[in-house]
Amino acid sequence: MKRFAIAALLLATLAACAPITVGRRLTADPRSELKVGYDAKADVQKKLGQPYRKTVDSKGHEVWTYVWADGNGGGQKYTVAFNGADVVFLVEASE
Repeated sequence: MKRFAIAALLLATLAACAPITVGRRLTADPRSELKVGYDAKADVQKKLGQPYRKTVDSKGHEVWTYVWADGNGGGQKYTVAFNGADVVFLVEASE
Protein backbone atom coordinates (compact mmCIF):
# COMPACT_ATOMS: atom_id res chain seq x y z
CA MET A 1 0.00 0.00 0.00
CA LYS A 2 2.86 2.36 0.83
CA ARG A 3 4.48 1.73 -2.57
CA PHE A 4 1.20 2.54 -4.31
CA ALA A 5 0.90 5.83 -2.40
CA ILE A 6 4.49 6.80 -3.26
CA ALA A 7 3.97 5.90 -6.94
CA ALA A 8 0.71 7.87 -7.07
CA LEU A 9 2.37 10.89 -5.46
CA LEU A 10 5.28 10.70 -7.92
CA LEU A 11 2.93 10.47 -10.91
CA ALA A 12 0.83 13.39 -9.67
CA THR A 13 3.96 15.50 -9.20
CA LEU A 14 5.23 14.71 -12.69
CA ALA A 15 1.83 15.42 -14.24
CA ALA A 16 1.61 18.78 -12.47
CA CYS A 17 4.98 19.84 -13.88
CA ALA A 18 4.26 18.78 -17.47
CA PRO A 19 3.29 21.46 -20.00
CA ILE A 20 -0.43 21.60 -20.68
CA THR A 21 -1.63 22.02 -24.24
CA VAL A 22 -4.94 23.68 -25.11
CA GLY A 23 -6.84 23.41 -28.38
CA ARG A 24 -5.14 22.43 -31.61
CA ARG A 25 -2.84 24.14 -34.07
CA LEU A 26 -4.76 25.42 -37.11
CA THR A 27 -3.69 24.15 -40.51
CA ALA A 28 -4.95 27.32 -42.24
CA ASP A 29 -4.30 30.96 -41.35
CA PRO A 30 -7.70 32.65 -40.86
CA ARG A 31 -6.27 36.06 -41.82
CA SER A 32 -5.61 34.86 -45.35
CA GLU A 33 -8.21 32.09 -45.69
CA LEU A 34 -11.31 33.98 -44.55
CA LYS A 35 -12.92 36.75 -46.56
CA VAL A 36 -14.69 39.44 -44.53
CA GLY A 37 -18.14 40.14 -45.95
CA TYR A 38 -18.14 36.93 -47.96
CA ASP A 39 -17.54 33.74 -45.92
CA ALA A 40 -20.48 32.34 -43.94
CA LYS A 41 -20.35 30.16 -40.81
CA ALA A 42 -20.36 26.97 -42.87
CA ASP A 43 -17.35 28.24 -44.87
CA VAL A 44 -15.44 29.07 -41.68
CA GLN A 45 -16.17 25.70 -40.14
CA LYS A 46 -15.09 23.93 -43.35
CA LYS A 47 -11.81 25.89 -43.48
CA LEU A 48 -10.92 25.96 -39.77
CA GLY A 49 -12.98 23.23 -38.10
CA GLN A 50 -14.85 23.48 -34.82
CA PRO A 51 -13.97 26.52 -32.71
CA TYR A 52 -12.64 26.19 -29.18
CA ARG A 53 -15.40 28.50 -27.93
CA LYS A 54 -18.61 30.07 -29.28
CA THR A 55 -20.02 33.15 -27.58
CA VAL A 56 -22.41 36.01 -28.30
CA ASP A 57 -21.29 39.62 -27.78
CA SER A 58 -23.37 42.45 -26.32
CA LYS A 59 -24.74 43.35 -29.77
CA GLY A 60 -25.92 39.81 -30.48
CA HIS A 61 -23.11 38.86 -32.87
CA GLU A 62 -21.86 35.30 -32.64
CA VAL A 63 -18.10 35.15 -31.95
CA TRP A 64 -15.98 32.05 -32.51
CA THR A 65 -12.61 31.67 -30.84
CA TYR A 66 -9.87 29.33 -32.03
CA VAL A 67 -7.12 28.73 -29.47
CA TRP A 68 -3.96 26.70 -29.38
CA ALA A 69 -1.26 26.80 -26.69
CA ASP A 70 1.66 24.41 -26.39
CA GLY A 71 2.35 24.94 -22.68
CA ASN A 72 5.78 26.38 -23.40
CA GLY A 73 4.77 29.94 -24.22
CA GLY A 74 3.83 29.33 -27.85
CA GLY A 75 0.35 29.55 -29.22
CA GLN A 76 -2.27 31.20 -31.34
CA LYS A 77 -5.64 32.83 -30.76
CA TYR A 78 -7.98 33.79 -33.56
CA THR A 79 -11.34 35.47 -33.15
CA VAL A 80 -13.94 35.37 -35.91
CA ALA A 81 -17.15 37.41 -35.53
CA PHE A 82 -20.31 37.10 -37.62
CA ASN A 83 -22.90 39.76 -38.46
CA GLY A 84 -26.68 39.28 -38.31
CA ALA A 85 -26.62 37.48 -41.66
CA ASP A 86 -24.04 34.96 -40.29
CA VAL A 87 -21.29 36.34 -42.52
CA VAL A 88 -17.77 37.09 -41.27
CA PHE A 89 -17.28 40.75 -40.35
CA LEU A 90 -14.15 40.47 -38.18
CA VAL A 91 -11.03 38.31 -38.11
CA GLU A 92 -8.57 39.08 -35.34
CA ALA A 93 -5.29 37.35 -34.48
CA SER A 94 -3.18 37.24 -31.33
CA GLU A 95 0.04 35.26 -31.30
